[in-house]
Amino acid sequence: MAVTGMAHPLPDVAVRANFEQNGDWMLQIEIDPRSFEPDPNVAPYLTHADLGATAPEQKEKLKDKAREYIKRVLEVVLDPVVEVKPDFTWDFTTMENVPLKQPEDPVMLTGTWKGKIPDGTTGYSIKALPTGTLSVLYHNTALGKKVERYQILFPGENSYVLDLKTFTPRTKAPPLITAESAQAVTGGDPMCPMCEAASGGGYTLPAVVSVVLIVLLVTWLRKKRQA
Repeated sequence: MAVTGMAHPLPDVAVRANFEQNGDWMLQIEIDPRSFEPDPNVAPYLTHADLGATAPEQKEKLKDKAREYIKRVLEVVLDPVVEVKPDFTWDFTTMENVPLKQPEDPVMLTGTWKGKIPDGTTGYSIKALPTGTLSVLYHNTALGKKVERYQILFPGENSYVLDLKTFTPRTKAPPLITAESAQAVTGGDPMCPMCEAASGGGYTLPAVVSVVLIVLLVTWLRKKRQA
């Protein structure tokens, strides 16, 4: 694997589902091989050029790692409860299931499974298992159109349920955090969300970070205007 001095974003696991009117259902999982490293944040990408120099047995080992990895980080949930264990076929692609072309293209492991929605199933969602360490991206396509809402899930979180009759989320998305709502929460103190989280106020870490960043940005803009 080539070593590079460039910083790369922390990898995540992308989960894409595609539903058709006739009940056909496709699941696709995208995993960055850096996810298998002890510290994915500093691990370099596996590039198309690297892959070309990788022995066939090593490529198969990477696919085996993907099969085992997905069992630790993701659970597919159907409503009513039906056990489903997709048997993914794994291929080497670049991001978004695009074929590898250029030598510097980053390599992804893309797993694809096709099946039928079980009779009586009315809802689909996923769970990012607590044993995972990276975020999971939840994307859906239905009847040829992307469902506008998508989610970033952290270990232990559940996605919204996609209604398989209307192909819309069963629950509304949470309201956007604005500068005004951030101030209302913090009382003008950017560090207040941390106190709230520590006291069991119900804020998750991503929400806390978002609020703090927004409030700091608003404070900086006000000081700049006053200067």
